[in-house]
Amino acid sequence: MALENSIAGSIIPNYALLDTNNLHVVGEHYLDIQHHLMALPGQSIKDVKEVYSHPMALLQCKEFFKKHPHIKLVEDKDTAEVAQRIHKHQLKGVGAIATEMAADIFNVEILAKSIQTIKHNETRFVIVKRTNSEIPEDKINKASLKFELDHKRGSLATILNVMSDCKLNLTKIQSLPKIETPWKYAFFVDVTFDAYEDYAKAKSIINIMAQDFKVLGEYINAKL
Repeated sequence: MALENSIAGSIIPNYALLDTNNLHVVGEHYLDIQHHLMALPGQSIKDVKEVYSHPMALLQCKEFFKKHPHIKLVEDKDTAEVAQRIHKHQLKGVGAIATEMAADIFNVEILAKSIQTIKHNETRFVIVKRTNSEIPEDKINKASLKFELDHKRGSLATILNVMSDCKLNLTKIQSLPKIETPWKYAFFVDVTFDAYEDYAKAKSIINIMAQDFKVLGEYINAKL
């Protein structure tokens, strides 16, 4: 499951999916994403009037399309499926943003390569299961947590101080509004650590201080 991109940021609906479906993060993977503009063979960028793609792909390529204001951008549910649709229905004047493999499979032509805003474009994926992983404690050096806090001064700062005091490195924090409780938020955080004992200590303290505390996953840091 994709959680964040180095250009477009967090994929917020997927955080909610992790939580509400009680999924467990058992690992992570960083994938280099290269977006290409493609259409039916024999066309040029000037011939393309509309480009359909996943909203995250469109966000990652928005600087490119500022140079081509004649193209209308339309959100769709998938990148490769648009390429397939263009080929299946022989849609002229319609472009897709997808991978080189999609262009080869669906016989469409790449009009512009690597159109994402920055050339080194990474998406972080998490590997999820319905049950906890069996990674040995001495191998675990990253965790994903979720908790809620009272809407009062210093509540978040207190939790962050606990993490710091217990030698945890905060690598990600994402807030998500509680739909049923206006102006109350759930926080999703990723932390890394050198010693599992430090993390276990922080976890026990946060469990007392925060509300609805949940461990979403304990796994191996893929960025090491």
